Amino acid sequence: MTPLLIAGIAAGALLLIFLAVIIIRTLSFPIESEPAEALALLDVDGEAVAQRVGLAVQCRTISHSDPALTDPRPFIALHELLRTLYPQLHEKLDLELINDRSLLFTWHGTDPSLDPICFAAHQDVVPADEAPEAGWTHPPFAGELADGYVWGRGTLDCKGTLVCICEAANNLLKSGFSPRRTIYLAFGADEEVSGLHGARAIAELLKERGVQLAFLLDEGSVVTKGSALGIGSPIGQIGISEKGYLSLKLKAKVKGGHSSTPPKQTAIGALALAIAVLESDPFPQTLDVMSFIASYLGKSLPFFQRMQYANTWLFGGALKRKLVKTPLTNALTRTTVAPTIIKAGSAENVLPAEAEALINLRIMPGETLRDAYERVNDLVGDETIEVLPAHGETLESDHAWNPTPVADVDSPQYQRLAELVRATFPGALVVPFMMTGATDARHYAAVCQNAMRFSPLFLTQEEIQTMHAVDERLSIANAGRMVAFYEELMRQESSLIEAEEEGDESEEVEAPLKTKPLSRKERRAQVEEEIEEAPLEPDELPLDDEPLVAKPLRKDE
Repeated sequence: MTPLLIAGIAAGALLLIFLAVIIIRTLSFPIESEPAEALALLDVDGEAVAQRVGLAVQCRTISHSDPALTDPRPFIALHELLRTLYPQLHEKLDLELINDRSLLFTWHGTDPSLDPICFAAHQDVVPADEAPEAGWTHPPFAGELADGYVWGRGTLDCKGTLVCICEAANNLLKSGFSPRRTIYLAFGADEEVSGLHGARAIAELLKERGVQLAFLLDEGSVVTKGSALGIGSPIGQIGISEKGYLSLKLKAKVKGGHSSTPPKQTAIGALALAIAVLESDPFPQTLDVMSFIASYLGKSLPFFQRMQYANTWLFGGALKRKLVKTPLTNALTRTTVAPTIIKAGSAENVLPAEAEALINLRIMPGETLRDAYERVNDLVGDETIEVLPAHGETLESDHAWNPTPVADVDSPQYQRLAELVRATFPGALVVPFMMTGATDARHYAAVCQNAMRFSPLFLTQEEIQTMHAVDERLSIANAGRMVAFYEELMRQESSLIEAEEEGDESEEVEAPLKTKPLSRKERRAQVEEEIEEAPLEPDELPLDDEPLVAKPLRKDE
């Protein structure tokens, strides 16, 4: 055998080993999505709920960055409306008014030793252009029902959520339900402009009282079809963290003058160049978040994409180049920088001495506000361009705007939520997700380690695009489903007892539920086999071992 032949055989063997590694890694790529039986939720009159959402839309609770510009009267009107619509809520729950506009309901549980849970939403909305040429099919604050929808500003973000939470709690009260855990309903009034006087104040109050939440659910991602990952099935994205938030001011200062004799560098020119530099030299990419999401899609991914995510050591560069082409997937791979406001000049023939631009950064986990500021300053800060926090933040202390802690996907709270999403939306894949936008949930980090962001809505891509835009609308079908979802989730999460919290093994869980094992645990196969061979009776729930995820009851159970 010649040396050349031996070399050829060796090269062929190495190639086969190389290909085998790729294929094996691809075939063993984590498969986390599990089928769930459709859940027969309570029958809710979606049209009646949509009508009540429409009434809430008519309260023009518009927030402005300057609190002095925010009219308090629509908030008072909304509070009175809620009192009228949901008398049980106001009669049986404690209600506190926080900073004149935000609401905190307390529904006391039967076991004060258990950590409470919280359902959050916000009352305020962004402005809407009401001019005829704006293109609204129905006036933005009329709250009209037409064509299977309730139309108007806030129907999706987030008065629909707020009304449906109230509706669910009121229905449970009327049915005589008593939660084991205390339930908070927290409705901030300034989420659209920071949440500092609403959610943050509520969170600080809870912290002062020594409250630690076992679970918090705020608005967030939805169930939708059409994915940047190439998945044809609907995907329910549960937000388990948020990117950090920082606005910086770029201030250019030069000598002003007459436009007929411009200098080599003008304030506007210097500012434009700084922005161009930031856009041409973006923050570095990481595949950590996208790979984590992809691991929950497993074999649902097209094979080639699955192969790429299973072998990022080889295909990482190609993946990054692909992901950067779509705004959402690009945002999931890096800290983003977006210029949003430019101010300069007062006359067409005058060179301004100053020009300002506001840039907004959304910061990846693992980075801080300070990290982001220093990189921007290093890139564009000089004797001409000054880089400043836009709102005078002390970057080290404004921790609420850093990337949020990540909720535990192996916690029973997350698992129960994910199972309910699968059961409510048959055929949907459920994945943990990083929110690229900001919600009130970030303010609760000090009192809740498992803050999650999810809205039980099935939305088309077209409907998603109406948030903060023309023709925002909530379907009647979604309105009814939201109420039923929140009712079921309140029942389940408020009755969930973790094994480590139990002192009496014989104590039963209120409203016993059929169990399903936790994902990503080594004993999955063992537990599934046990359940298949000998289904557990309600009084045999294994509360003395690692907590299991409760699966919602069907009507025939």
